[in-house]
Amino acid sequence: MPALSVAEILQATGGGLLIGDPAAKITSYSIDTRQLEPGGAFFALVGTRTDGHAFLADAARKGAALALVSRPPEGTGAFPPAVIRVDDGAAALARCGALARQRVSAKVVALTGSAGKTTTKEFIAAGLGASRRVHRTTGNLNNELGVPLTLLACPEDAEVAVVEMGMNGAGQIAFLTRLVNPDIGLVTNVRPVHLEFFSSLDEIAAAKGELFAVLREDAIAVVNLDDPRVRVQSARHAGERVTFGRSAVADVRAETIADRFVPGAGLTFVHEGTSYSVPLKVGGAHAALDALAAAAAVVAAGAPLEPAIAAMAAMEPAVGRGRITRLTGDIAVVDDTYNSNPEALASVLGTLQASAPAGRRVLVMGDMLELGAQAAAFHRAAGERAAAAGVALLVAVGPLSRSAAETARRGGVEVHTADDASSAARLVPSLVREGDLVVVKGSRGIHLEHVVDALLARGGTAA
Repeated sequence: MPALSVAEILQATGGGLLIGDPAAKITSYSIDTRQLEPGGAFFALVGTRTDGHAFLADAARKGAALALVSRPPEGTGAFPPAVIRVDDGAAALARCGALARQRVSAKVVALTGSAGKTTTKEFIAAGLGASRRVHRTTGNLNNELGVPLTLLACPEDAEVAVVEMGMNGAGQIAFLTRLVNPDIGLVTNVRPVHLEFFSSLDEIAAAKGELFAVLREDAIAVVNLDDPRVRVQSARHAGERVTFGRSAVADVRAETIADRFVPGAGLTFVHEGTSYSVPLKVGGAHAALDALAAAAAVVAAGAPLEPAIAAMAAMEPAVGRGRITRLTGDIAVVDDTYNSNPEALASVLGTLQASAPAGRRVLVMGDMLELGAQAAAFHRAAGERAAAAGVALLVAVGPLSRSAAETARRGGVEVHTADDASSAARLVPSLVREGDLVVVKGSRGIHLEHVVDALLARGGTAA
């Protein structure tokens, strides 16, 4: 992103300059003083837990060149040399993001979906990065604050920007899509996620489908033909499309999927009569389908497939997103702790069932959150699936997962329960045996990464 002047930020936000030089240049942007760089702008946002105005002195000490505030600084403490007052800090950030998008010359790929967004985003970035200079969303910066920060961080020489968009309410994807103004738009799938905020899957589909509705007519929609709700929503886009899935008419058609954790999933697909093989380092059929979606996005971007596939095959999964660690004693630990929902868990159980470890199939299951009134039913069904998948040992973590424990126990599974991740971290290492395949999965708020850390500390990595 080219440096913006204070005057340009003033014009973009409609704010008022309290102090400072309008010609001063701003080189970075942050809402967190811990990540603030010298010469950057600090947005003093007012949240439910913290008020950014309390950190203006910290911003000054970090070398911030500008602060955007919703009320004038108080007292005699230090604050940045330029201060702009705005009506709403989050809205001002979004307007700056919109200005950044106008300056971005890169082709922009935007994606959303109920499951697999981040892994798909990483596959797309890896694939396109084999032949293009790529900027992408980092971490979980996929909401109304993270997306403008992603746009503001886009380097001038980037040829492609891959932007992940999340939501937990209607209208949010439309807002973010207008902000991002993508050249390529992808909805990975529609799953029973965020049912706490929606009354049905069709409502979730409509909210995700806002991407297709807002997508420019000259942009390209990347469409999952295997998901009927995505297919319906894709009709909201009148322009060009690239399709993917198992369907015989898909532009990028899956031929075979190796559903396994170790050494990783496998995918073969066909595009324009040529078959491609993708051996992955990420486990599970769900990861193979994420790679298929990414391949379709690579096709939509007009990039060569061969180097893209090699890059996707070499991609190491991020912590919490299916990373596999081999421990001494032929124990394999699958760290899938970043998030969970009923269909994602069902996919993991399918991979567990397809796996044949030397020891037992072990599932450490944390509560699945944001499921609303159906939460108990979803957890009971998860316990039944675990038993049917041949799980020998289930450790259920959290109050909701006790429903899964009850149904799994009735299915003949050895069951242990833990109130929270800290308790589970003390319990699980003592239960694991030589040869076990251990999958750890739960919603982010359950913090099952503590269990993974305890397992790794117990066993050490294999030679």
